[in-house]
Amino acid sequence: MKKSKKIVSLLMSLVMILAISVSSFADATGEVITLGANLNKKQKQEILNYFGVSANNPNIIYVNNQQERKYLSGIAPEAQLGHVTMSSSYVVPTGSGGINVKTSNITWVTSSMIASTLATAGVENANVVAAAPFPVSGTGALTGIIIAFEKSSGERLTEEKKQLANKELVTTGNLAEQVGKDKASGIINDAKKEVIQNDIKNPQQIEKTVQDVANKYNVNLNTGDINIIVNLLKDIGNQNYNYKDMKDTLDNISANIGYNLKEAGEKIDIDGIFNKAKSFIKNNKEANQFFSKFDDSKLSNDAVVSTTSSGVDSAEKTSANSGQQGNNESIFDKIISFFKSIFN
Repeated sequence: MKKSKKIVSLLMSLVMILAISVSSFADATGEVITLGANLNKKQKQEILNYFGVSANNPNIIYVNNQQERKYLSGIAPEAQLGHVTMSSSYVVPTGSGGINVKTSNITWVTSSMIASTLATAGVENANVVAAAPFPVSGTGALTGIIIAFEKSSGERLTEEKKQLANKELVTTGNLAEQVGKDKASGIINDAKKEVIQNDIKNPQQIEKTVQDVANKYNVNLNTGDINIIVNLLKDIGNQNYNYKDMKDTLDNISANIGYNLKEAGEKIDIDGIFNKAKSFIKNNKEANQFFSKFDDSKLSNDAVVSTTSSGVDSAEKTSANSGQQGNNESIFDKIISFFKSIFN
């Protein structure tokens, strides 16, 4: 009889575990589209056409300004928050490759900023497109993307990490107004990478890390900016992130930012980015194929576009146009050689 009770108890425990597991993934839907709640009928249709989905798609959800303010109030200036939500997103969780982002008509934040902050929010792998029918700041884009990721993957991100992600986005955006978007993204991304990888908790060590990274990007930060960044990174360091889960995303961002700055004539010294160049290029080539499905002319002829795969895209075109010399060298190897050459 006792043996029977033990078996029943064990079976009940297994049923409970299965129930919890099923409920954890019950909301997973694959791709999810978020639409700004304040889009009018014409604007909504433009976004749907851009995303290539119909209005009756069951995976469409709406994001409003109240949801934005949940995470941005007290972090973003009132002028940036506004009172309407126009930015929309298309989110597809992936099994590998890190976080890859494309933005169209998003002006205040870039694809690199969004990718880095999504990693802070706890996202590991996803392809993301953020867009609006006309130029908008994009402060609300992150909120919509996080909501979409949770619904599409069935994964619930912690409130602390979501709050930190929004804080990071605003910190990077404010810094960008002083030093430029690429340098601001590079400083925050690379300093965060050092803090997480080396488990740096000491405020003085974090400050030294921030200054060292800023020097690498030829930026002299004032005391106020340093303090803001150090406080952000202290909070991030206390979350005990798994560096391996973020590595692909953080490396991809560093490489693309470095490429953009090199193209602009900056002398940037970025060590070790291409230790695993083939993995980096493979991830970004796959993301670029995904991004190519979205025709920016459907939004406007002069849409401001940003992607985290811009470096690989440009390198591939340059390598493909390098002529017939070195026919024994694959296009893949040419891209790697091209990247290595610009960082030496």
